[in-house]
Amino acid sequence: MTLRIAVTGATSDFAKAILPALLDDDEVGSVLGIARRPVRLEHPKLESVRADIRSSELEDIFSGCDVVLHLAFVVEELRDKTETHDINQRGSRNVLDSAYRAGVRRLVIASSINAYGAELHDEPIDESFYPAGDPDRYYFHDKAEVEHYAEWWLRRHPGEMAVSMLRPTYIIGPDFSNDGIDQFTAKIGAFPQADKAAYQFLHQRDLADAFHRAAKADLVGPYNVGPRDWTRVRELADMQGQMLFDVPEGPAIAVANIAFRLGLTPFSGQWVTAGEPVVDSTALGDALGWEPTLTSRECAAIMILLQGRPVLGSEYALTRHAACEAALEPASAAVGVEGGRHEHLQLDIATGRVHCEIHRTSADAGRPGAVVIPVRPGSHARYLTPFARELAETGSNVVLVDLPGHGLSTGPRGRVSAREFENAVATAIGYARSEFGSPVTTIDVGETRKETGTLGTLLSALRTRSVDTADGLIPRHVHASVSWGTIPTVRSVADVVHALDAPSAGTETDATTSPQSSATRPPRSLSQPG
Repeated sequence: MTLRIAVTGATSDFAKAILPALLDDDEVGSVLGIARRPVRLEHPKLESVRADIRSSELEDIFSGCDVVLHLAFVVEELRDKTETHDINQRGSRNVLDSAYRAGVRRLVIASSINAYGAELHDEPIDESFYPAGDPDRYYFHDKAEVEHYAEWWLRRHPGEMAVSMLRPTYIIGPDFSNDGIDQFTAKIGAFPQADKAAYQFLHQRDLADAFHRAAKADLVGPYNVGPRDWTRVRELADMQGQMLFDVPEGPAIAVANIAFRLGLTPFSGQWVTAGEPVVDSTALGDALGWEPTLTSRECAAIMILLQGRPVLGSEYALTRHAACEAALEPASAAVGVEGGRHEHLQLDIATGRVHCEIHRTSADAGRPGAVVIPVRPGSHARYLTPFARELAETGSNVVLVDLPGHGLSTGPRGRVSAREFENAVATAIGYARSEFGSPVTTIDVGETRKETGTLGTLLSALRTRSVDTADGLIPRHVHASVSWGTIPTVRSVADVVHALDAPSAGTETDATTSPQSSATRPPRSLSQPG
């Protein structure tokens, strides 16, 4: 039996993350997206209808649906709080009542840990804490009121419809962009109780997994949805070199209210808080087997990178495969990369860490040694992943190198000195030699003859000094003092293969520390194209 699932708020950030997980499930036969604006996503399983969640037609719209995911909610602040409360509270009550009358089996409501209120706690709290909300903060208040109605309804309709309320922590990811993320990654930050304030950052894929699982289980009641760890705002500031100030909460709220009334900011003092309560999500794991794939610290680093900000310090560099791939999602989508057997590695250098993407050959008769490819300033390794994969299929081990300040390497975005460049390349060569043996060949990949369509356009655009793309890992401005020296430029995988298989290929001199030295000079047959 396949499920028919209705999703309110189908144009929201939550829906952008959750809908693909539902549509990819063979047990989901169809999805009905409901929103006041047209749903842009197109999929054979997806239907859409334009409707307000306060509409009396909602019961008919839900007819024939097995599950309803209620994601519609006013998050971006409206000046008219009466309208806000009406949409959030009356609309949510209408969703629940209409779903019940339509014979829906399960209702999953997107709540929030803000339903607990803005008070901080010394230890993580679980679902036994009462969701008190906050009457002075519309979002916190409305989330709590919706939960109170759902709990009231469940007591009067035991066993008649499974109603669950999922309380996510702070969501980050390529589909999430809001004023809060802008504040977290600004050059200057200001928080009440800055030494105590903390957040739990959750990646949108883990959010989608939780809602996907809940849609297929008879889950009842509230459940926290967050990582096991948390990130203090002091640590968040240290990660990116942000200037952080501790400000008194009362005056900060007053200033924010004035700025909002004058139209200077998109949010009022209702969003000025000393962080969020830290929660324990054990109950959801016990009920559904859900586990977050990324930590809060990893999500914080991903958020910073996707905002075009630097991750500073070796201890904050992304190392786990899942975390690296999450940060690379926009670039992966651009070049059409999915899965793969590549590995991620962070190498220590004097100024931080340099990220390498490793492609091991699976060919039966692979060549000894490896090919090291420093990626040009302004770009990063993911844009050469298709090239590296193709080269690995011909029998070569390949090491792609993100320069300092680029890609997943640490350092100020887009800035790399000649010394940092030489150190990064020499360190990558040293790793390649120890891991794969000799010879190690170093090349520069130029605009290849095979680069057409999307990939060719991207690589051409990334040559420019000022770039504006959807990929936050692309530095907006590049300040690079590097010299390729004797590192030759190749234009196709065929050029590399021909040179590596030539009779004169495969010789290598002793190691030195400079990429312009004979140690990193490729075989003579790999010459600069004329």
